[in-house]
Amino acid sequence: MKRSYIRKILDAIDKDTISFAGGLPNEDLFPLKQISKASKKVLKDRSSLQYSKSQGIDSLREKIANFYTRVYNLETTKDEILITTGSQQAFDIILKSLNANNLIVESPSYIGALSSFRILKKDIKEFKTFEQLNNILKKDEILYCISDYQNPSTYTYTKKQREKVANILKEKDAYLIEDAAYSLLNFKGKIKKPICSFYKDKSYHLGTFSKIVAPGLRVGWIRANKELIEKILVVKESLDLHTSTFNQMLIDSYLDDNDLFKHIKKNAKNYKKRMNYMAECMEKYLPNFEFERPKGGMFIYGKFNNIKDSMQLATKALEKKVAFVPAQVFYFDEQISNEARFNFTNCNFKQTKEGIKILAKLTK
Repeated sequence: MKRSYIRKILDAIDKDTISFAGGLPNEDLFPLKQISKASKKVLKDRSSLQYSKSQGIDSLREKIANFYTRVYNLETTKDEILITTGSQQAFDIILKSLNANNLIVESPSYIGALSSFRILKKDIKEFKTFEQLNNILKKDEILYCISDYQNPSTYTYTKKQREKVANILKEKDAYLIEDAAYSLLNFKGKIKKPICSFYKDKSYHLGTFSKIVAPGLRVGWIRANKELIEKILVVKESLDLHTSTFNQMLIDSYLDDNDLFKHIKKNAKNYKKRMNYMAECMEKYLPNFEFERPKGGMFIYGKFNNIKDSMQLATKALEKKVAFVPAQVFYFDEQISNEARFNFTNCNFKQTKEGIKILAKLTK
């Protein structure tokens, strides 16, 4: 087993490094005043420091369920929500509750998911087209996918593609893990119906407050039918008993007193500006980097037409105090690639321009 490349990079980064590597939300947008107010309110209640339900506190699960019903138009009750310690924990919980050994993933795919699958010794197969998916997916196997602003590729499924995936899952009688970490970060505020709304019986929909409120709180959730929730609840109890009571109550109190979607809209507006500025810098200084501007999320993804191995470039760039993620780590077989992922949410305009210009010199 190896550590996550991105986590190792984050450990190596110091205050002088220009980092396009991690999926870090912009700290300037954290609702500090509102969170501070919520924390004072929560700490007046001694139960905030006590053990709590393994499935999560009722009021927070109720809010998340209402969100699914109202925004996704997917009728949901609090009994169909389980709170997790970050969305990352959901992979471990779900996989330990199922007997399936085979996992089908998009190529490329999220490095954190691949790490979870590997450490549990699952057999991983990849697909690039829905025809390939249809050919390799078997009964009771697991499909893992990101339907909105995929990490790393930034691709988003159309409604037709979502329905097609759902039909394949129904035909094969397989499981779905749908990762929705970025689904609310559309630059125009448009939210698409998830795949699980077309295929509910054997699906898990993963959400998180990490990208929309604050990642340090480590509060995420799984949405699934009651039968599946009961199975994963047993696993959750064995891992950490429950997610931090205080952090759950903090988020719950924040949601009571603030408009979450107003905050998300503010973030998305800021991120669109940052994305466009990075794209303009790339087009000016890195003309050999080919990419499409994303419509949401936190990354720009593309390929270098003048180099073969972006891992070598990433190593040299880190020596010059610039970090980005080479695509090799997003392929389960770690194939050499000229592709790369850049985070645009964390750096200011000055750092972005400087970092891209340093990369331009290295690629020459």
